[in-house]
Amino acid sequence: MARCLLTFLLLLCCAGAAQAENRVFAQFSADLPEGWDGQERTAFSSGSQDEYMLVLGKQDREQERFLAQISIYLLPNTPKATAEDFARKMTELQGDASEPRKEGLFWIFTGVPRNQTVKGRAVTMVNTTPERILIIISQDPERIGADKVVAGLSGVTPEAKALLGR
Repeated sequence: MARCLLTFLLLLCCAGAAQAENRVFAQFSADLPEGWDGQERTAFSSGSQDEYMLVLGKQDREQERFLAQISIYLLPNTPKATAEDFARKMTELQGDASEPRKEGLFWIFTGVPRNQTVKGRAVTMVNTTPERILIIISQDPERIGADKVVAGLSGVTPEAKALLGR
């Protein structure tokens, strides 16, 4: 009986360690796997408080480089662009970009960003409303969880919920 109880406790501890930590930010919440962290900023480009950026990622042990990174931008839709138009325009900013395709609410393409923290191809997802643009750029060459993080993103505010569809 004691052996069964000990085994159960060990399994419970292991299961708890493998679960992701839910982090809530100003616009989004994310289930972050062990070792992942996030940082958010506003007014990062033009100084407008309407600009929001959330960077999620996992760094190497030395904290010198990112192994995987997800950049999320929530911006004013000042060009009044559709998601398709904005995604097509963004392909010009990436090398070897694929043709954007519609998947659910998003227009998605792959390419190599010109400015990279993580070397390699990125998956870029774009959705718009008349007021806002949501851009998610995910790079995970070692496949250490970025897909799951993006799939588990939730909106905290009504506009983030509408753009994510959740």
